Amino acid sequence: MATDLPLTGGDSTDGPFPQLGAQLAVTQANSNHVLGGCTLNYVSKDDSSVAKNGHDPAQGAANITSLAADQSVVGVVGPFNSSVAEAEIPVASQNHLALISPSNTNPCLTTNQAVPASTCGITTSSLYPGPHTYFRVIGTDLTQGEILAYIAAKQLNMTKAYVFDDQEAYGAGLATIFKQHFASDGGTVVGSASLPGSTTDFSTQIANAQSSGAQVIFFGGTSGNGCGLVRRDEGKAGLTLPFLGGDGCQDQKFITDSNSGSNTSEAEGAEATSAPDATKLSSAQAFYSAYSTAYSSKSAPYNDGKNEPYTPFGYDAMNILIQAIKSVLLSNGGQPPSSTMTFRDDVVQALHSTNYSGAVGQTSFDSNGDTTNPFFTLYKVSSGNWTGVNAYQVDSSGNVSVKS
Repeated sequence: MATDLPLTGGDSTDGPFPQLGAQLAVTQANSNHVLGGCTLNYVSKDDSSVAKNGHDPAQGAANITSLAADQSVVGVVGPFNSSVAEAEIPVASQNHLALISPSNTNPCLTTNQAVPASTCGITTSSLYPGPHTYFRVIGTDLTQGEILAYIAAKQLNMTKAYVFDDQEAYGAGLATIFKQHFASDGGTVVGSASLPGSTTDFSTQIANAQSSGAQVIFFGGTSGNGCGLVRRDEGKAGLTLPFLGGDGCQDQKFITDSNSGSNTSEAEGAEATSAPDATKLSSAQAFYSAYSTAYSSKSAPYNDGKNEPYTPFGYDAMNILIQAIKSVLLSNGGQPPSSTMTFRDDVVQALHSTNYSGAVGQTSFDSNGDTTNPFFTLYKVSSGNWTGVNAYQVDSSGNVSVKS
């Protein structure tokens, strides 16, 4: 068993949480002898690099290549970022190796039917040179982008938006979907800026947003790629516009970066959608208790799984993988299949039949590997912390509503 997540650099407040959640699942499975006499060996890979100061697609692909070459590896939880997934999925597919992401939301990773291929920039045929071995336990940006546009246009009653993205698969994709739905909801995108993740000064673009008459700022991308710095520069310019982002912005780094300017409370009021707030789910309470016990000696913020919404998703993703392995062993008389490729293929097939009740609720996958229960929570920075506001869902007719 392995994880491949960003653990250092600009993503050090993101990846370690689902990694620790996944590691806890392996520890519990071994303690409870879930696989009988078989022991699960766990390997953690970091897909960050010094050059990128955070997640790096090239490093991710190298990690999966290394893991795939190890005949004992039959599944991986990860990656965290969609741009890394783009690089890893073809390698995993060629080697019949299962990937389960706790956090990838770019819809183009699984289907080009819901989004034009020209918008994706990639095709599923190029991503999967072999079998479809990729799954995710979180909804996609088709849902997230529509929800964010609904919040901007229908709940904040904004008609003019200035849109940023970080030029990565996740950020650019989310920004595109937001733009489409914001227009459908009666809004107008009065300006946009697509800048590389290495950008640290957004003052020119903020000035453009101000002169454009924008009423709301939207950022498609991650905190490691400048989400909080945009909010900081908004404050430096004396703007008080509402700020919206996706799950890539909903972390501690956003708050730290936002507050690094002259206004040390600039993050206040910013909003972002992210993984469902599992802290309010009865199904997740046993997980959070076990996490706190297992990692009580770790330094803050890693000693508390509630500090990152994707923590229980890493836990569930690993447990789903473990259950798939168990299913394969049981169907083979308690023994692993004779060849690594057969074992991996059987695990992938078992994952397609997943019906798992875990910390974040019931999880199963459609034919594309997407979860059949996609929804997102809107979080707002209040008193220096992200606080869950409402959960939102989109029905089959494209109607957004608050999830009860």
